[in-house]
Amino acid sequence: MFETLTITLREGIEAALVIGIILAYLGKTNKQALKKYVYGGIIAAVAGSIATAVAIQMLKAEWSEFMEGLMFFIAAFFLGTMLIWMHRTSRHIKQDIEQGVESALNKWQALGVLALTFFMIYREGAEIVLFLSATAKEANIGLALEGAAGLGLAVLFGYLFIKGSLRMDLGKFFKITGVMLTVIIFQLIVGGIHEWSEVGIITLSQKGMSMIGPLVKESASIVFTGIMLGFLVLLFIMVPWKQIKTEGIEGIEKRKALGAVRKERNRKITIGAISGLLILAFVSTQISALPQGIDPKPEKVSITGNEVRIRVASASDGNLHKYICDMQDHPANCPMHGSDGKANARILAIKKSDGSIATAYDACALCGAAGYVQEGEQLLCKRCGAPINPDTIGEAGGCNPIPIPSGVEGNEIIIKTKDAGEKADLFKK
Repeated sequence: MFETLTITLREGIEAALVIGIILAYLGKTNKQALKKYVYGGIIAAVAGSIATAVAIQMLKAEWSEFMEGLMFFIAAFFLGTMLIWMHRTSRHIKQDIEQGVESALNKWQALGVLALTFFMIYREGAEIVLFLSATAKEANIGLALEGAAGLGLAVLFGYLFIKGSLRMDLGKFFKITGVMLTVIIFQLIVGGIHEWSEVGIITLSQKGMSMIGPLVKESASIVFTGIMLGFLVLLFIMVPWKQIKTEGIEGIEKRKALGAVRKERNRKITIGAISGLLILAFVSTQISALPQGIDPKPEKVSITGNEVRIRVASASDGNLHKYICDMQDHPANCPMHGSDGKANARILAIKKSDGSIATAYDACALCGAAGYVQEGEQLLCKRCGAPINPDTIGEAGGCNPIPIPSGVEGNEIIIKTKDAGEKADLFKK
């Protein structure tokens, strides 16, 4: 939510800076004829970025938690290297790019200008593609509009920058956007860790999952969005878009200049305060509007002999159903049961799309006994918000519920008491 706009605006502005500085340098050195190679490099870079996006989409045919985690980490790496580069060169970015243009002119002339433009712009386009591939689960009109808005604002910025009507402190601009990128990189790394923990590449304890789980939930994404919007407001307040000189003037002109400074400062403070309140209201509204999911009250079931019996009719409507099986009186079937607490095994059951009924613990190996809620046709882990397709219930791994073997006899679901008690220690109070 607004991450797409933020990243496309940020990368687009940097590309606009590069193009603007190159074109200005060529104009200053009376090499107008080479400008067409700058435009050629831009077109080639855009085409290369589109080709990269197509290649990634083709790979998504076999998308998995591993690939999602990989894209998170790759995007974090590229944004991290850009952040380091930005930190090192933000104070003299103009001089560095001009030196690169001069070097290209001395060696390869037209080809050098085209290649320099291509690689500088393709870097930005590739970073946008990688970022969106890592964060966008599926394409939708909202993301397209955000991306178009971000790039449109960047084009406007580039036009004003090239025309010289927008003068800004690049040092402060890069510092603030650098902090914004740090927040985004943190979010990407946490997302990558979560995805790879689901496939077992990274091993996290339940305590570890309880720490990163809240950071990957949709509510956390909304909070991060609020932080990003806050930084954009800070960028507006701190970066002096209009330079007002007060030195070297006296009398009425100085008083006018000081009045203009105060007026601009008060205007920025007012806009900042109003924007802050609007951002806070936006975040609060978005979080309160999130669907909470349906968490059915567990139905208590008894143990008959060595079997737990559940009525088929109680779980045949396609919705999530939960049951509590008291293992207290069956310590032989609950190896980890002790006298220091009850071991009430919490079981879930749901009818799958093929008509069969799947059973599992209301717990997973990663998040423990946090349990699940139903939101639409999916189950969501309460701790980390990982979506679970009900048709995968019965399959082990990741945030999927821990399977429990079961069968159907007549109008009852049959679970062996020993199977029901095997992981009952997860629910011990």
